[in-house]
Amino acid sequence: MRHSIFCLPFLMVPAVHAQTARAPQPPANGDVVSAADDAFGRRIGIEEVGLYSESEVRGFDLQAAGNYRIEDHYYVRVSGMLQPLNGGTAIRVGANGLRTDFAAPSGVVQYTMPGATPGARASIEAGWWGGSGPVAMLRGSAGTADGRWSIAGGLQLTPAQQYTDGTTGDFTAIGLVPRWSPAPGVRITGVWSRNWFPREGDTYYANPAGAPREVKRWTNRTQSWMDARNESDLIGAFADVDAGKGWRFGASLFYNALPYDHSAYSVLRFTGNGREAVASGLLFGAETRHTVSAEVTAAKQFATGNLTHRIIAMARRRDSMVESDPGVPFALGTFGDVNKPPRIARPMVALGTVRKRDDVGQWTGGLGYRLSIGTLAELRVDAQRVEYAKRVRGLDGTVTEQTTRPWLYGGALSVGITSRLTGFASYARGLEEAGVAPANASNRGAVLPAAISRQAELGVKYGFAGGPTLIAGLFDLSKPTPGIDATGAFDFVGTVRHRGVELSLAGPITPRLNAVLGATWLDARIDGELVDRGVIGARPIGRPRVTALANLTWRVPGMEGLTVDGGVNVRGARYADRENSVALPGYALFNLGLRQAFAIGGHPVTLRARVTNLTDRFAWTPANSGLITPIAPRTLTLTLTSEL
Repeated sequence: MRHSIFCLPFLMVPAVHAQTARAPQPPANGDVVSAADDAFGRRIGIEEVGLYSESEVRGFDLQAAGNYRIEDHYYVRVSGMLQPLNGGTAIRVGANGLRTDFAAPSGVVQYTMPGATPGARASIEAGWWGGSGPVAMLRGSAGTADGRWSIAGGLQLTPAQQYTDGTTGDFTAIGLVPRWSPAPGVRITGVWSRNWFPREGDTYYANPAGAPREVKRWTNRTQSWMDARNESDLIGAFADVDAGKGWRFGASLFYNALPYDHSAYSVLRFTGNGREAVASGLLFGAETRHTVSAEVTAAKQFATGNLTHRIIAMARRRDSMVESDPGVPFALGTFGDVNKPPRIARPMVALGTVRKRDDVGQWTGGLGYRLSIGTLAELRVDAQRVEYAKRVRGLDGTVTEQTTRPWLYGGALSVGITSRLTGFASYARGLEEAGVAPANASNRGAVLPAAISRQAELGVKYGFAGGPTLIAGLFDLSKPTPGIDATGAFDFVGTVRHRGVELSLAGPITPRLNAVLGATWLDARIDGELVDRGVIGARPIGRPRVTALANLTWRVPGMEGLTVDGGVNVRGARYADRENSVALPGYALFNLGLRQAFAIGGHPVTLRARVTNLTDRFAWTPANSGLITPIAPRTLTLTLTSEL
């Protein structure tokens, strides 16, 4: 599969950090199941476990909501976190997201940067990462004995990769994280990463109603003249200051950029006879997107009797820019057999120079209050005032803009029912981008005001003595949905609402057995004019009612250093088109792996082997656009990691 570029304490314990407690550091052996404290989402390296992903939680897109943090600091991303920079990722939602200051609907994705201990350490990981071709990951860190200075980072080399769609590419990434403590209670962290990614173009599939039961994978259906090249940069710094007497301060500044030199993609539209597909696509010239995000916080904690109070003030700034190429279309004719694509010469088309530009500027100020009543209960409330300004320059030079100034607010209450059982409830309002009127709208180019999303949740959390933690909850999310109304204008035309039930059980079952078990039942529904007119169906694309997983790791007795892991991920049936006329069947994917730790010449070594999609199940995955892609086939990951 192509690589993307892009335990909290009990709820009643008083907060001492400026924002949420930091995600736990990953264990040295990279066992993501043992590191997870819930079933909602955890990633270490390339391995992940959870019901949700870094881009989608509870069926909603986190990229539109901007719910990302780097070690609790506000971060607006345009590309994924690179492996050399990522010490671990945790999705904080439900009970484990209650302590997030200025929480937003759908939770928060928390990135942790790699750290360093006194002295110097280095490791190398080599092998295959779920595909065909070599990979090498060099990691290192160094720190002074007094802990004042440290640096950590890595270099990823994945040349000549063949991805599951048959295309090839070279991915190179580097990242560094220096840390400095100039005085007691003060820590300043720098962040820098960059990647280079030349590769062949992407191929997608259309018309799910006519799609064959399956297509041959590892087959390159991209023409040789269709290629792409992009880079990404993340540069920033953040500071955490414990000033004493209950005062804590924070500040951060991040720049994230994703420029494309050129790119291409093709679409194969199935005709319905089981094999035939009509090929077309787009060629793009240079495009870019970047964002600057900054934040300052000040928090004061104090006690009156058995009450602990905490007040936090926040100010944020975001500046984002997207410069996009409309692309030049091309047609390649009909492929008689989608599994045997012919080689076709590049059409005589020339790339244009005109670009559409989209700028967003956003100021946010907020004030929050937290009250802890001993170990009995905790209350959190906060309010934010946002000024969101969006400006769009169309291909014809026309400029449209819109400014929105909403109030956002939220709150959470957790109550200690017993020493092990906690009940919780929360409510939050958030802001999301709503888009620009397309060319076929009567108000072409008009900018919609930002959409306001809302989330309410209710649940319980129970910790078994010496064992796992159970979380059960109900959630209800909604936001306006844009579309073209009966008059032909682009506007908000309805509401999309996701209601569901979440179950999570994560932690040690026995001293040798760890588990992550989870399930979600989701009722996703669209209401409004477009549904009433029959333009679209009442169910969103690609949202199954049932999602479930079960993952286990077992340290084998009598075989020192050997861990066996396995699991199953279940995804229910879901619609593949806006009209709800094509339903894709559900499926289950099985995984199996082992990890053997030993030593060579006094150096710790870990052998990791893992097979995903063990039964080589085929299934189609629908995107919100209505395009579909096949899931990855049975894939082997095999690596050897050694500390140097």
